[in-house]
Amino acid sequence: MLKTLLYINEDLASSIALRFTDYLSRFVNLSLFIAHVEEPDENEQVGTGWVRRTWEDGVASSGKRLVDRMLRTENINCSLAGRPKVFVGEMEKEMILELRNGFYQLFIKGYLDSANPEPFYDLISSSLCVETSCPMLVVKNLSLSKKCALLCADSVDPRVLVEQSMKVVGESSFEIDIVYFKFQESSQVQILDRREGGNNLGETESLLAAAGKTVVNTTVLTGAPEQVSDYLKEYALVVSTMPKRKSIHIHVLAHSLASVLLVRDTAQK
Repeated sequence: MLKTLLYINEDLASSIALRFTDYLSRFVNLSLFIAHVEEPDENEQVGTGWVRRTWEDGVASSGKRLVDRMLRTENINCSLAGRPKVFVGEMEKEMILELRNGFYQLFIKGYLDSANPEPFYDLISSSLCVETSCPMLVVKNLSLSKKCALLCADSVDPRVLVEQSMKVVGESSFEIDIVYFKFQESSQVQILDRREGGNNLGETESLLAAAGKTVVNTTVLTGAPEQVSDYLKEYALVVSTMPKRKSIHIHVLAHSLASVLLVRDTAQK
């Protein structure tokens, strides 16, 4: 089972993330844990010793009630592997510490998609994303599809993409496609001959075959990021290596209507 940590708050992004995680559990065998962080205003923090501990217990109790409300409202079918974890402090710091100490294999966080890609760029460059060594699933929409796409490009290392993505979807029942992206300023997407994918595409296919995965469809696309990302909306999730802040690759992911599974080379952590 894949030890998974899902962060929730009392907001729409978390509501969608809960429902999507429930859907994901039909394809991936999850051992699901839920976490929430209460972030009190600095002015609310009081005292030291038992006074502070009493105050923190009160704040944590409020967080537990929030989590209970969310779980009752969404009423997911995926059972939890343990009691929800509630922390008091700064969200990113608490989640990084929990992910590190808990040896999780997947981290899930909701993201409220919008026409403005800047918040997505900020998320990718945040300490939460940078310091989390396990794959991170950014849930953008409740895309109910049986298909998963591996997003390739000239700049993507096929070994990292395949080896790390298989840790999450390798034993899943998702249909696996490869989408190879080649940037070109254009008003519409064009589908190219698969040979345009070059060595990276061939290596990706070979690595997937060695992992025992059958690729259903391979598509080489060219166009602007906004047009290519629209093509990805048919997938439940799109798997990508961690993009650089100013890369073309990140623009595709920022505009993608599908949820994004980010993987990285753990040897570099």
